[in-house]
Amino acid sequence: MTPEYILELREKVGKKRLWVSAVEGMVQDKAGKVLLAKRKDDGLWSLIAGIIEPGEQPADALKREVREEAGVECDPVFVAKIESMEESKAYPNGDEILALNILFYCSAPSGQKAGCPDGENEAAGWFYPSSLPSPLSPRAREAVSLLFGGAGPGPAAFLCGGKTAWASRKPPAAKTPPSLRKVSTDGSALSNPQGPMGWAWVEHATGEKASGGCKKGTNQVGELTAVLMALRRFKEGDLLIETDSRYAIGCSRDWVKSWKKRGWKKADGSKVKNLPLVRAIEEEISRREGKVEFAWVKGHAGEAFNEAADSLASGYARDVAGGKREEKLPKEAENSLKGM
Repeated sequence: MTPEYILELREKVGKKRLWVSAVEGMVQDKAGKVLLAKRKDDGLWSLIAGIIEPGEQPADALKREVREEAGVECDPVFVAKIESMEESKAYPNGDEILALNILFYCSAPSGQKAGCPDGENEAAGWFYPSSLPSPLSPRAREAVSLLFGGAGPGPAAFLCGGKTAWASRKPPAAKTPPSLRKVSTDGSALSNPQGPMGWAWVEHATGEKASGGCKKGTNQVGELTAVLMALRRFKEGDLLIETDSRYAIGCSRDWVKSWKKRGWKKADGSKVKNLPLVRAIEEEISRREGKVEFAWVKGHAGEAFNEAADSLASGYARDVAGGKREEKLPKEAENSLKGM
């Protein structure tokens, strides 16, 4: 049906050419059939089309037109083509329009019977693209060729500089800078050394956590184990490890380069303590693409994630001491504790 605002304009401009924005839809059901309607004004089988109301979204306009003209519910999936008509169209009553036309590809459930609720068309029906009715409008034939000429619906087409250009239906994935993941780590020995030991880490954004421990360990082994296990869990992107252990930060960031240059010896030539864990941490950091940063936080000072990690580590130590949990350590921690 002709929109009210067009009728109002016609009262002022008569039958002169009007510039309008219009939509048309290639509606396809789950069985693969497309929806066509036979127009009363020219007798051609055509796509459902109509003029966009002022302030109406194009996709909403198409859904409305398909419902009004064919009694079918559909969902626009993507814009298949955008073009401005090069020649104006004259209707039998003498009205003339020039349209900006937006072609949508739409999906519809199978089993919907097509009709002519508003009486604008003579007939409506579903047809396979390989066996379309006659006479078929040139625009409908062009749309079928555009969308089904290849392997299924194609990309969007638009005219630019007098030539047809193509755009992918799916925009390229947005590239966003990696976010800095924050993890709190902690280690705990109920009596140091050789008391029940626990380790734990807590990821800030999601609350993901892990913990473990053994019946005999040290605070230092617990702290380093927590760092190693966090690095092994989060292998990609930038990582910030917060810990209340200056020893863990020194072994992981501050002293490790000098130790490695000296063949894993201290400045005085003595062996590096807990070397299996220190080397494992260095290897994890050196092989990852993202950067790893460390930050010291004061322990038992009310910092929520540090407190949570401490509670998990000490809790595991108590549980493993009481036989409620099994020992859970990486091999590097086990090797570091040998001969303790």
